Amino acid sequence: AGKADYRYADGKWTIKEIFIHLIDTERYYAYRAFCISREVEVDLHFEDRDTYVRNSNAAARTLEDLSSEFSAIRDATISLFKSMTPAMLDFKGSPDKMIYTARSLGWMCVGHNIHHHNILLEKYLTEG
Repeated sequence: AGKADYRYADGKWTIKEIFIHLIDTERYYAYRAFCISREVEVDLHFEDRDTYVRNSNAAARTLEDLSSEFSAIRDATISLFKSMTPAMLDFKGSPDKMIYTARSLGWMCVGHNIHHHNILLEKYLTEG
């Protein structure tokens, strides 16, 4: 199993499950940004992240496989945002009563990854 299947406490995700969560969340933010940039409102909820992770088959995957998928998703996200005009990036949509722009969702992708990177460093990859 190794460090990739490590949980720092009961009920916490493994490192592989964190990667699954990052992949899923990037897909979600990118899709929301896509819809908002096209001025289409969709009612898309993503509250129960534990269910997504639980049903992901993370334990059977390798870190290399997850890394490859994450890179592919990130490349697709970058390509999507590069295709948007300033007006598309800044169109305001409110699919769930919160106001978003495609640009704000792009920053959320980045911030979310930084947040989990810090958790990995602080809770998983320590010397303890």
